[in-house]
Amino acid sequence: MHEQRNQATRSGNAGSATLSIGELARRAHVSPRTIRFYEEQGILPAPPRSEGGTRRYPEEYVFYLEGARIFKELGFSLEEIAEIGKSALTGESPSEQTRDLLRGKLDELEHRVRVLRRLHRLVTQVTEDGPRETASPSILTWLSSQEKTLKERKAAR
Repeated sequence: MHEQRNQATRSGNAGSATLSIGELARRAHVSPRTIRFYEEQGILPAPPRSEGGTRRYPEEYVFYLEGARIFKELGFSLEEIAEIGKSALTGESPSEQTRDLLRGKLDELEHRVRVLRRLHRLVTQVTEDGPRETASPSILTWLSSQEKTLKERKAAR
């Protein structure tokens, strides 16, 4: 089966098994330039190419790109995303460097989850109960205090 997939990829007749860079970009909501850049940075592995030299991406690359985008939105640097991706893509046990990186980010991620849950409750309450004069200022005050707490945590590292 592996050889069949490779043949389909090389011949360009893989059907839904592989995607062009344009198809991948549309499905992952990124530009083809971003995909090429991520390949250059080691965030994405180089894809197989057709006999004509065209990149042909397996469908799981959509997941890789979505994961990279989410990590980026969460404040991970491109270098950190590449380091995480290497262990994820190879299936090997993460290096101690990767483990340390993830431990350092875990507190920040847990904090963001708490903030988002609280914000969700506040927004739900405001929309269900209707507008109140004290609702908006209390949300803004709370968000401001949470941002200050997050900055203090980052500075303490």
